[in-house]
Amino acid sequence: MTFIYPFVFFLFIPLFILYKYETFATNKYKKRARVLLYLSISFAILALSRPVILNTLNKQKFDAQDFIVAIDASYSMQAADLDPTRYIVAKQTLKDIIKAFPKNRFSIFAFTSNAILISPPTTDSAISFMALDSLEPKHILTKGTSLAELLKTVSKTSYEKKSLIIFSDGGEDYDLDTLVNTAKKNNIIPYVVATGSSSGSVLTLNNKNIKDEKNNLVISRINPILKNFASLSGGKYYLLDSPNSGAVQQILSDISGVENQKIEIDVLSYTELFHFVTLLSLLSFLMAVTKIHELYVFIPLLFLPNNAHSQILDFYHIYNANSAFKEANYVQSAKEFDKLTPSVKSYYNKAVAYYKAGEYKKAVQIFATIKTTNPLLKQSIFYNMGNCAVKLGKFQRAKIYYQHALSLGHDDESFYNLRLLYQLNLKEKQDTSNMLPKKEVKKETQADKKEKPQKNEGKQESSKSSSSKSKHEASKSSAGSSDSKGKEKKQALQKTDKPVNAEYKIGYKAYELINKGYTDEKHPW
Repeated sequence: MTFIYPFVFFLFIPLFILYKYETFATNKYKKRARVLLYLSISFAILALSRPVILNTLNKQKFDAQDFIVAIDASYSMQAADLDPTRYIVAKQTLKDIIKAFPKNRFSIFAFTSNAILISPPTTDSAISFMALDSLEPKHILTKGTSLAELLKTVSKTSYEKKSLIIFSDGGEDYDLDTLVNTAKKNNIIPYVVATGSSSGSVLTLNNKNIKDEKNNLVISRINPILKNFASLSGGKYYLLDSPNSGAVQQILSDISGVENQKIEIDVLSYTELFHFVTLLSLLSFLMAVTKIHELYVFIPLLFLPNNAHSQILDFYHIYNANSAFKEANYVQSAKEFDKLTPSVKSYYNKAVAYYKAGEYKKAVQIFATIKTTNPLLKQSIFYNMGNCAVKLGKFQRAKIYYQHALSLGHDDESFYNLRLLYQLNLKEKQDTSNMLPKKEVKKETQADKKEKPQKNEGKQESSKSSSSKSKHEASKSSAGSSDSKGKEKKQALQKTDKPVNAEYKIGYKAYELINKGYTDEKHPW
């Protein structure tokens, strides 16, 4: 086991000093709570250090092409002869190239009179895009362009054959021999994308045209040396003079023709352990701030059989369900009932909660799944299904449910609702919420179970059904209760997946490297 951030262990020093000089209470329970609190903090520090188990180093081989891409970030690339600027058009074109070759590895450099690596070799296009978007030209103080410095930096990379794609207007480089010799010596094959229009553009600064010492306008054009440099170095030359230039397709065609290479990389993986330590920290903290540590004698309960655990949890969920029902949070109440051990009672209560929440379709589906031999409970279920059907505007189906309820025995409410439906001869989806009796569905609770002692299982079910009877009277109300227009709003429970916005920031050190020597530039335009 090792730690990714071992420097975090320095936090143990102040923690030990605080523990050493703190005066603990004489009460053993309070003293135990303080010790647990310190233990919780210790586990938290250990988790922050990221403990991991290193796995074996694996070598992965795959066929791909390695490309080095360099984008000119000098001030002349802010010229507006390409809409909106040369730099933005070059950046978008570069993204299109990377997107077209998802299996290839791209390294990205940004250069002015200096060159820096902004994205290491990767096949993950998302990382490359974030690197490009994170580079802010406004923070770059060097304004000139040096292809010689770029070639010098690229020559230090470990690739045997260096396919270099350059997006630039050429800047002020005029030493063609030096550029060609450097490229050939270091096996660099340049794919030069001349970015800009043939007519050029006047450069501006703070919305004012830039003028030289003779009061002439400074106009930036593509450096003609670029074409000769590409041809003499065994590379390719392209003219990107518009966002929709045909040069993009030509670049993609030429790049796809580059022969694939066998790439071998070392992959080191590890197993994270911090979540286990974090769990220990949370448990220690919970025991410290509550009185759980005083109940350590009940720890053997953790080793009880699963059925004992489920019974204990049922009490917890029943309490939450009843509390939510009293607060008129019926959907949450239904969810808590759903967590109970499956039974006729839990399903019935869940259906009643959904009915109260206005989720009539869910309620009738759950009522339909309840199987019981108790005639009174069956009658209550059919009655409530009839009320749900009325709420959904399914009047013919409601009549059938009421008839099933009456076939199991006389019921005043079922009879009244059925007779009213026949008298009104309602059409489907017509509202009857203000016509049927107004009562509320009551929820069967544990208290109902305790009101009357049952002698046997059969009586128990009948008592459930009788309590459900009063509860159905509520359903019956639902068949008739509602707002003045007879329509109840349904709560929509939706989950939204939000994309995680990863951040890729270029640090100030990178800007220091690219800005090196900016004070010595005399005519950077």
